[in-house]
Amino acid sequence: MKKILSMIILIILPLICLAEQYTMEELVNIGLENSYDIQKEIVSKKNSTSLLRSSIYSILPTVTAGVEKVKYYDQIYEPNETDWNNSGYLTLSKSFFLNEPSYYNIRTSIYGMKNAQRALDETRKQIAYYVFASYLDVLELQETLEIQQKNLELQNKIQQQIKVQYETGNKSLLELKQSEVSLIDYEIAVNEATNSLSKTRKDLFSYLNINDDGFEFVVPDFKINLEKLEFQSNNLLEQKLNTLKINKLLHLQTTMNFLPTISIGYSFDHLDQDDVTAFSEYTRNSQYLSLSASWNIFGLMDNYEKTIRSKRNLKIQKLDYEKSERDYGIQLNNLQNDVETLKRSFDLYDEKLHLAEENLNMAQEHFRLGMISLLDMDRSKIDFQNTQLARIQNHYQLMKKQEEINLLLSSKILGKW
Repeated sequence: MKKILSMIILIILPLICLAEQYTMEELVNIGLENSYDIQKEIVSKKNSTSLLRSSIYSILPTVTAGVEKVKYYDQIYEPNETDWNNSGYLTLSKSFFLNEPSYYNIRTSIYGMKNAQRALDETRKQIAYYVFASYLDVLELQETLEIQQKNLELQNKIQQQIKVQYETGNKSLLELKQSEVSLIDYEIAVNEATNSLSKTRKDLFSYLNINDDGFEFVVPDFKINLEKLEFQSNNLLEQKLNTLKINKLLHLQTTMNFLPTISIGYSFDHLDQDDVTAFSEYTRNSQYLSLSASWNIFGLMDNYEKTIRSKRNLKIQKLDYEKSERDYGIQLNNLQNDVETLKRSFDLYDEKLHLAEENLNMAQEHFRLGMISLLDMDRSKIDFQNTQLARIQNHYQLMKKQEEINLLLSSKILGKW
């Protein structure tokens, strides 16, 4: 029975511990679910799809059906003849123009829908990256606080040791006072680290729009990829390209307005003047095919100015697209260099931390034996602490830079979002 209870405890305990932890994936998903920006982009995407459908519907002909009941007061009716006239009609008409607006509306709506999808995807990645970076900020501050707390414990031990040595005459009053000042400095560092961690957690959970239950943050598994990539495109650049295509179409439409307005139309009308319910009695009242051409002579001057403005704007947009493409390539190269530098620095910090820890242990022993001064030991202690903090900062900065590359390339953040 005891063995069974022990097995049950061993199975349940990890689940309980897991339930009292925050994971990065969990918080990123919450951020995506609760995001106002994503909801706004979803609405924009749906509206762009609706706009495309409306543009397609504009191709359909105009079909009108109706009934009428008319009374004429200036007519004389024979016996048994009603003074009301009933009628029904069905009309169909459609016109096509040389510079058909429906064509441009459909093409621009397609590009608009693509832009809306790109904007939604980019917003998801931006939110995922923000939560990811904020999560790492919390982890960095957690580790910083732990280091400062350990440093405070170490300084407490040193201060007590100096106090005993002072009482036995082995240390001076100056050394005792210096140790007390150092102890206060470490208390201040712990207090400030605690406050920074608290503010960062509050900011993150405020953004996620959920309550913070105070659970521990789980350190995620992370692999650094040093592979060199060439910039091809991303969501923001594709949006610029689609906008450029839209403006090219609008410029073409403006240019085509120099040509005369040529239209072809067809219409027919069915009508029954007697009984609207006798559908077999409906007759074709009219049917015609029209071909027209017109030219607004004075409107050519206004259209010329519109074309010139459109051409200028199009040129600027082309330059902006080319500049953005070039800038993104430079940003990618800089980020990849940053990742390489941070990775090399992280490896060096590992080596330095190992040596600094050995130096600190030797310095503490030498100080206990009276072989070095308090100032010499403080140097070793400060060097070790600074290396610890720099290594932590470098580690999380490296993780952020890696995902910043994915964000720039519009690749999946952490391979998921």
